[in-house]
Amino acid sequence: MPRLARPGESSGFVWALGLSLVLCLSTGGVRAADPVLGLARCAGIAADAARLACFDALATRSGAAPGAAQVQPPADRPAETDSALAVAGTAQRSAAPRAASAPSAAAADAPGAAPTETAEQAQRRALGILPYRKNYVLPVTYNANVNNNLPEEPSFELPLFGEDALDDLEMKFQISFEVPLWTDILKQPLDLYFGYTQLAFFQAYNAEYSSPFRETNYEPEMGLHWLPGWRIGTAGSNWRLASVRVAANHQSNGRAEPLSRSWNRLTAEATVERGDLTLGLRLWSLLGANPPDNPNIDDYLGYGEVRAGYDLGRHRLGLMLRSVEHPTVQLDWSYPLSDRVRVYAQYFNGYGESLLDYDHSVNRIGAGFLLEDGR
Repeated sequence: MPRLARPGESSGFVWALGLSLVLCLSTGGVRAADPVLGLARCAGIAADAARLACFDALATRSGAAPGAAQVQPPADRPAETDSALAVAGTAQRSAAPRAASAPSAAAADAPGAAPTETAEQAQRRALGILPYRKNYVLPVTYNANVNNNLPEEPSFELPLFGEDALDDLEMKFQISFEVPLWTDILKQPLDLYFGYTQLAFFQAYNAEYSSPFRETNYEPEMGLHWLPGWRIGTAGSNWRLASVRVAANHQSNGRAEPLSRSWNRLTAEATVERGDLTLGLRLWSLLGANPPDNPNIDDYLGYGEVRAGYDLGRHRLGLMLRSVEHPTVQLDWSYPLSDRVRVYAQYFNGYGESLLDYDHSVNRIGAGFLLEDGR
């Protein structure tokens, strides 16, 4: 209980009370936006009644702020405690909307946390055509080991493949895209998609044989594409699971016997990223029996491939490795010419560059252009 002032203390009491009210109510006094400073000032007043008056004035001004809720104290709680809690509650409520409007950085970086929507995810929602694998054209490529192995069966196409008929210089290009058919399945960054890749080898400089297309591979697929963006490992890890795909894949060259080549596969692919480094693993398994038009294709191409990409400044480097029994490697380099186009060089050595060459070792180098979105 606060004590009552004795008659001899009345003048000091009145002076202290007036001073405290001036401090609390003046423009230089307590503001609802600075409750800690106001509480400190009131607590510093020596006279009990004056101190209580300061707390009351502080509570009244805080309670008048827009959106301030009235806190009902228990009957046995001191008045000054109630005033302090009222002011602190007002400040906390004013800060809460700001905290809720901004996502927590710690939560975004937590293991398993999905990142905010990227430009690619926004484009997926529009059901647009997206780049899939590399889109490029190599106007000039040189193959040091041309495939002149001919089927023994006669064919109207065989004269083209006669001995020394093929040029070692040819054009190589690839077109690849995907179309999301159903996006955000189960409210997750998961798509049902259709993908298509076409790889062509064009004897553009072989005027003797009317510059024919030597080989074209068509590769449609249907599958699921997931973009989790999850952090892999501990809180300090910078590795993220960027992409996961599972698909039913068909690849063929659309030609008649004895040059027909085709196979059906079930494929699974995962891509992880860490800064400028990207690693990918793609596995496949034959659907059905080994196709009769390219027997033992799995012996030459194996059951998967490993890919790596690294951005070294503005240079982009790439590596593909496939098959242990029949080693195959592809090296890539590109450099930007504009926002959409990069100058591109490719080296391939091994088996399976095309379906017609699945069992023939190719040694090719070429240069040309790559669209920026293709990886």
